[in-house]
Amino acid sequence: MTKEIEIRCAHCNRLLAKGRAISLAIKCPRCGTINHLRAESTSRESQQEDHSER
Repeated sequence: MTKEIEIRCAHCNRLLAKGRAISLAIKCPRCGTINHLRAESTSRESQQEDHSER
């Protein structure tokens, strides 16, 4: 199972979300910084692991 990650603001380190994302742009409500997150890989292995555990 793929582990959830904490998504934090790059400027003030506020926790913005927990979960998994391929591509995300989120504005920090504390400091207003736009944070961009992209997955390092979208490999078939991680997708196959998710299906095999069901």
